[in-house]
Amino acid sequence: MPDRRRPSKDPLSELAAREEAMYLRRSSTRFLECAIHLCVTHMTLQEVADLLEKEAAQLRHFG
Repeated sequence: MPDRRRPSKDPLSELAAREEAMYLRRSSTRFLECAIHLCVTHMTLQEVADLLEKEAAQLRHFG
């Protein structure tokens, strides 16, 4: 009778993929924080807040 169990995935590959995904999330967050900081150096806090709210609304609408 053939073995119908699912083949086990390589645990090291799975760990590497998870770590890469977490690294990319942290890097993306850091980039966003830097972009916001740059905006604040040239715009008022209210203007930046309004801009972020508009962007968030677009993400919610199209996401």
